[in-house]
Amino acid sequence: MAMSPWGWIVPDGLWEIARPLLPPPHIRPQGGGTANIDDEAVFAAILYVVVSGCAWRSLPPCFGIS
Repeated sequence: MAMSPWGWIVPDGLWEIARPLLPPPHIRPQGGGTANIDDEAVFAAILYVVVSGCAWRSLPPCFGIS
């Protein structure tokens, strides 16, 4: 099992529980739009906000989410 870059915030096994609950990415048939952000990075960012109590707009840039 490869080490996740989000292992410091997402406890072992929690991502495996959450992954099947997420919908598949929406593919636009005409293309374009914004690129999808890694689901695991978004999940880690959500956990960071919940645990730390920081505002979404105050997330550290390591999550790559604005």
